Amino acid sequence: MISRLRTNRRTTLAGLVICVLVGGLELKTATAQDRSAVSAAKFTIQPARLEPYERTPLFAKIQGYVLKTRQASTDGSNTKQIALTDIGDEVAEGEVLAEIDVPEMLEELMQKEALAEQAAAELLQSTAAVTVAEKTMQAAKARIAESEAGVVRARGEYERWKAEHERIRDLAEKGSVTGKLVDETLNQLRSAEAGRDETQAHVLAVEADLAEAEAKVAKAKTDEAVARVRVKVAETEVRRLEALLGYARIRSPYAGIISQRNIDTGHFVQPGTGSQPPLFVVERIDTLRVAVDVPERDAVRIQVGSTAWIQVPAFGEEEFKAKVSRTSWVLDPASRTLRVEIDLSNPDRLFRPGMYAKARIQLSVPLAKAETQSR
Repeated sequence: MISRLRTNRRTTLAGLVICVLVGGLELKTATAQDRSAVSAAKFTIQPARLEPYERTPLFAKIQGYVLKTRQASTDGSNTKQIALTDIGDEVAEGEVLAEIDVPEMLEELMQKEALAEQAAAELLQSTAAVTVAEKTMQAAKARIAESEAGVVRARGEYERWKAEHERIRDLAEKGSVTGKLVDETLNQLRSAEAGRDETQAHVLAVEADLAEAEAKVAKAKTDEAVARVRVKVAETEVRRLEALLGYARIRSPYAGIISQRNIDTGHFVQPGTGSQPPLFVVERIDTLRVAVDVPERDAVRIQVGSTAWIQVPAFGEEEFKAKVSRTSWVLDPASRTLRVEIDLSNPDRLFRPGMYAKARIQLSVPLAKAETQSR
């Protein structure tokens, strides 16, 4: 009896060894032959949720009272006033959702525009002053040229009478002419000398006028530069007020749908803070994000571009094929899950944000395992 048990035990152990060896050989062979096919047949199925592609809360930038109506168009082509936007309304990019009444800001804008016009007029006046000063300077330069020519002429006259006086004096010493003629030439010489000195003094005076004209030109140009700066400051103030007035119209940042409205006609709104609810919430729904939290065991096998099938229980068992658009790559330390997003086209508004869904995502071979198997 004992020998029979020993024989059966040996037979069983031998069979187990053979099975293990054969099984290991068969597993190696299958893995080496078609490893990718085995991994491609694996999926992860996880609950998912539909989220808007973009969701934007809109706050007020300035304070004022909400008007009863808003413009019907964004480009001014239709001046008709229509009611405030409400939840469920589809809006276009840039469409006015509500308007805030800011009369004091409009008055301030008118004042800034008047100051800008005044600065522009002062600039024109300064430019004209520069032109006048430059003309005066040019006239002074012309007078200098004229005076210098007179100096040359006066010097020539002086030299002529000087030579004539010396000649007549020599003749008078020889008795060829009378002393009266000597006196006459002397008087002419003195007159020419005075004329020469006068023209030289005139040149100095005109040069002083030119220096004054040049100083006036420099001052006029400085005044013009200051006037230009004043114009820029005034125009900047106008643009600043216009920009602030632009915030009086609450506009949609993109085409979407209004999911929240927290204001009514006559509400007093102030610049938004985190403690206040937004005036509106706009959600983009032409494309939705399917958000999936993939567990850690499958996270390393999720790749951007992996095929996915989305099932929305509201539409029965039908699956919608898509691809993984992006992942957070980093796992959530609290849940140890990877956020995976799948873009789902929604041109017909079939799907709605907040809907429950189920995602079946094709898994790939982990990078570390693929490298090990390739060796």
